[in-house]
Amino acid sequence: MLYHVFRFFYYFVAAVDLILIVLLAFVSSFLPMAISKYFMHALFQKMCRAFVRFFGIELHIHHNYTGELPKHYILIANHPSGADIVIANALFKVYPLAKEEIKQWWFLGRISKAAGIAFVKREDRESRHAAKENLLTYVSMGKNLLIYPEGGCFGKHLRPFKYGAFDIAMASKLPILPIYFCYEAENSFEWGDYGLIRHIIYLLTAPNKHAHCYIFPPVESKDFTDAQAFAEHLHCQYESWEKKYRLEYL
Repeated sequence: MLYHVFRFFYYFVAAVDLILIVLLAFVSSFLPMAISKYFMHALFQKMCRAFVRFFGIELHIHHNYTGELPKHYILIANHPSGADIVIANALFKVYPLAKEEIKQWWFLGRISKAAGIAFVKREDRESRHAAKENLLTYVSMGKNLLIYPEGGCFGKHLRPFKYGAFDIAMASKLPILPIYFCYEAENSFEWGDYGLIRHIIYLLTAPNKHAHCYIFPPVESKDFTDAQAFAEHLHCQYESWEKKYRLEYL
């Protein structure tokens, strides 16, 4: 009985906290960019942390790299779940590349745009080129990027990598910082062929909220002659991590 009372109280407080932060971020998104640029991204990061608490995600961070992380990098990750987005942005100060459709997501679309997220229409070549130029501008301003090299959220099984993140890394001479996500209840966390509301319900009702984030050593772009070789090298690494860290019964 006491457990259920505590659980209700936790979710109530987490929900109130999330609502307040989302409302603050939404109101702030109407401010001129000249003002909001100084705090909007930090507010977006706080909002992602509030989402992690609201979903009740028990985050386990595994440092497979004992050195100091680079100050300027491109973060890449596998992308089995929508939870990856809030976790990565909660942990790292990064500017993600997101699909164009997110702009239409109620409060979140406007907040994401105001926070400086770059958008791309994946099937549009011109949009992909414009997104790349936008990200290179971010890099020149000293910002760290978050790019999912699979090109989207396609489920728990790893897909081939696109070359965009690696092109940008080589053009900017930045290292790639790879992280790998694994969820114990991966069937509940996996984003399937359905909408956002259903995915949120699955996250909230997952029988197990343990999420594992493995952080690996940065990989220098200067060690590769072209983006294809760079992408293939890291894809092989991710395949080995998938075999090692996904639970055997999954």
